[in-house]
Amino acid sequence: MKSINLVLLLPVYGFALNSSLLSSVARVRTRPHSTISSSPINHRTSFLRSSEETKASDIDAVPEAEDETQNDETTASKRQMMGFALPALGIFLANPLLSNIDNSFVGKTVGTQGLAALGPATICTDQMLYLFTFLSRAATGLVSRAYGSKTEDHEKNEAAAEAGSAPLTVALVSGFVLTAVYALLTPKMLSALNVTPALRGPAASYIYWRGAISWAALAQSVCLSVMLATRDAITPLKIVGMAAVVNVFADYFACVWPLRLGCSGAAAATSFATLFSCGFMIKALKKKGILPKIRMPTKKELADLTEFTGPLLAITITRLIGFVSMQSKAMTLGVKHTAAYQMSINLVIFYLLFAEPLSQLSQTRLPALVDSNDTKGVLANLKSVLVLGGGTALTVGAIAGLSLFFGSSLFSSDLGVQALAKQASPAVFLTVLTAIFAVTVDGAMLASRDFGFMLTQGTLTMLLQLFLLKNWCSSISQVYATFTLRLGSYAAVSLLRVFSGFGPLGRVIRGKKKQGGAIV
Repeated sequence: MKSINLVLLLPVYGFALNSSLLSSVARVRTRPHSTISSSPINHRTSFLRSSEETKASDIDAVPEAEDETQNDETTASKRQMMGFALPALGIFLANPLLSNIDNSFVGKTVGTQGLAALGPATICTDQMLYLFTFLSRAATGLVSRAYGSKTEDHEKNEAAAEAGSAPLTVALVSGFVLTAVYALLTPKMLSALNVTPALRGPAASYIYWRGAISWAALAQSVCLSVMLATRDAITPLKIVGMAAVVNVFADYFACVWPLRLGCSGAAAATSFATLFSCGFMIKALKKKGILPKIRMPTKKELADLTEFTGPLLAITITRLIGFVSMQSKAMTLGVKHTAAYQMSINLVIFYLLFAEPLSQLSQTRLPALVDSNDTKGVLANLKSVLVLGGGTALTVGAIAGLSLFFGSSLFSSDLGVQALAKQASPAVFLTVLTAIFAVTVDGAMLASRDFGFMLTQGTLTMLLQLFLLKNWCSSISQVYATFTLRLGSYAAVSLLRVFSGFGPLGRVIRGKKKQGGAIV
């Protein structure tokens, strides 16, 4: 139970840290007619502000009253941002939190063998589902745009439900296909990953349980996005929080007492919690009047769905290949190395989510500044976010390394696994530090829609990582070093591109004017 207490305390540190960061951002002095807000709030804020700016241009005789109104709106927007961002952060942290809960129970009740089996099992489940994150991202954009285009509450709800129909339908269809794939091809997947025969049994049992509810997992992610896009982060946070509590009790029931089902028990507990969460999400959407209908999407809806997600899917695939290759290399080092890697990678993924609010800040503020060719605004926003990103990276990276070094005994009783985890803690520190800063930079690149560069650079750094994994790595620390090098080089080249005046952001910073509606 000590391990559970530690895992449950981690989000508390996260909320405190990110609250401080967001407060710092809120204190940054902004230019007139601009605010820093979270994405679901930004559309509404922009709509209100555009109408007020029009009025202000017609009433030049009251500049002081206008400034006072803008200051009040800026303060309100900052409060809205923090009120939305903090609950949203809790939601983002939920999935890796549940993974660490599974690791804790399996490591303590089954031992090194069971913990090692979770490595290939999570590749086939969590990493596979990660490929479909473009659906939830698309749902957020489509629903937010539709919801913000209406004025009356009932019109907003109808528009949100209509816009969420295509993503939810595609998510359910994709989920059922995945369920069939897991049911039929799990042994072949484990064989293709060269999983040690002794680990295939417990790994397969975990995959079968998780794969059976793939449709619910994808539907839940889209439902969550629909709710967030309608400016409600509290309701989904409550649901996700209840699901986490259910997961803990189900893990205890299935892994400790009265059942001792090992990996199967942990997977069954997570599956039950997913169904619980999905059911309550649907109930909440129906109560709010924004539950999307399941129907065949039109050609236009499918085109809208793929317009933004096409390049993002390609970028996601290159990043997923890197994660899978790291896991595969760790499995070739031995059972104890695999167990230690599984323990550490879940902590890494957990702490990487602390970069998400920084990425969102860029994605909500920069697009309008780039479109208006606001050089000073872009520079001010970019510099503020990069400074915050650097401070966050150093702080959270140190916490991640210390958590692994001093907390390894809470996840495994095997002294050999604990020793390997402690040896990897400096590498984990550097990995998390570099990754958080790289995600911060990545948010700015996403905001400017510099997809061609992102895909090219992502592919090149992926190839570099694959080469190093194949020809250089012989320890967990070296596996993490390839990831650090990949993300560090991506961040460095991206910043060099921007401050050298190339790409959408670079051209704005260089002060190049728009011609024909486009920045040149």
